[in-house]
Amino acid sequence: MPFGGRPSDACEPCRKGRLRCDRVRPSCTQCLRKSITCFGYREVSLLLFKDESESTARKQMLNHGLDHVPNCSALDIMLSPSCSPTPSYNELALGYFMSSYVPASPFDYLPKTYNIIASTAQNAVSSSVLAASFASLSLHVGSDELMAYARTHYSKALSRTNVALASPDTAKLDSSLVSVLLLGFYEAIAFSGQQSPTSWTAHTLGAVALIRLRGTKQLETSLGQQLFLQTCNNIRSSCIQRSVTVPDEFLRLYEQAKPFLDPKSPHVLIGPLLDKIASFKSRLPGIRGQVPKMHGIVCEALQLEEEAQVVDKMLSHKWRYQVKPLHMVPPSAYQGLAHQYPAHFMVRHWNNIRLIRLFMKEVVWGVAAFVARAKEQGMPEIFRYCNDLDTAALQAAASANHTQIVADILATTPHFLDYNGMTFTPAARFLIWPLTVLVELAMTPEPARRYAIKCLCDIASQARIPQALQAVKAVESKSSTDWWATMFFLCFVLTFMCVLTILFRIHLSLLG
Repeated sequence: MPFGGRPSDACEPCRKGRLRCDRVRPSCTQCLRKSITCFGYREVSLLLFKDESESTARKQMLNHGLDHVPNCSALDIMLSPSCSPTPSYNELALGYFMSSYVPASPFDYLPKTYNIIASTAQNAVSSSVLAASFASLSLHVGSDELMAYARTHYSKALSRTNVALASPDTAKLDSSLVSVLLLGFYEAIAFSGQQSPTSWTAHTLGAVALIRLRGTKQLETSLGQQLFLQTCNNIRSSCIQRSVTVPDEFLRLYEQAKPFLDPKSPHVLIGPLLDKIASFKSRLPGIRGQVPKMHGIVCEALQLEEEAQVVDKMLSHKWRYQVKPLHMVPPSAYQGLAHQYPAHFMVRHWNNIRLIRLFMKEVVWGVAAFVARAKEQGMPEIFRYCNDLDTAALQAAASANHTQIVADILATTPHFLDYNGMTFTPAARFLIWPLTVLVELAMTPEPARRYAIKCLCDIASQARIPQALQAVKAVESKSSTDWWATMFFLCFVLTFMCVLTILFRIHLSLLG
């Protein structure tokens, strides 16, 4: 194995084209510009000595008169360590997913637990992770081939998860719940259209059945608590999106779990508030045309906004953000304001609280405006039930701090830019829902609305997340964007019928 000189650590397309490779991970700029697949870079230290085994074998075969010499194809080289030290597809996709998607997602526990839980799940977890990994890398490099790999792993994960959930013993395992959650995460990543799931009731019942089956024993470990809270957030987001109350069975399960949970955890603090919001939202359609209920709805909205502020103030110091000084603010920041947070998932929590407050303000403003117009028109029913409502004071309360809350949400966008402050990273997918809500709210100032739309377009083009562009199109076409709440409220929810079918099967088996 003679010394072969200093090899190039550029990617394969740049080496072949003799191009200058900037070695940006996971895909160099040259490959991105050409929209071709970049499979990363070679480990130079492993290439300083040349393996002459294949060359020697080739010479021996030629000496013996063989006219066909087997060789490795380009795909074989990528997939087989024996042909080349280049990382495999699986390694590249997994590394990209763990470094670019996981840190900002509810799956932040995966890097530490992946090897352990994957080994006890009959490969259901590993297949689910690879499905999400290939899907995320496929979007980043624009490769249909990688998306085909994602679908293959997804099919395997679905089958293996189904097997694991078929038995109550294996269904109780952390690995089984992780697999189900990851299947939903894959759907969220690969989702490119506006096809809403058709059975959210099955989803909620199935998820409740699964955590009920796991019992309080699931809360004895840190991972078990994380999975429980992640599933609870999925259930609550499902109910809020569908404008239905949280099931009583779930509330009873949650009360049993509370002694095991940290009462100071932000995820625990916000839980009861979300239950109230689900109940509140379920009753909103009923006030249309029913003037007597409007007074109570206004009071409740004001109370819920106040409770959201209380949750905000109860966040620990380590969850607090810093306002960047002007000389560190990226040029693209809204009105020169940028926040810096300790972690991506903290940004999502802060924005959820802000959106709750904005939603309540929108309700108060809408009711006050309706009552004010009705009073001007001399409607006797309004004077009977709502004459004591000070519409001017209510609108003032709804407007208070509204512009600042909007600005604070937009100030989170620089947190999802790269180190140069120029390009959105894949973690920016968690901005899509709050930005879409801002665009749709009637009280959003027009400059803020235009900035939110621009950010969504930039996220679609720079971070290669097609859902952002779908959101813009939905808003521009005046289509309903409730499906975005489904995708991005609190965390990625368990979505789509394939996963729902599995969960619903558990529910039926437990009833049976």
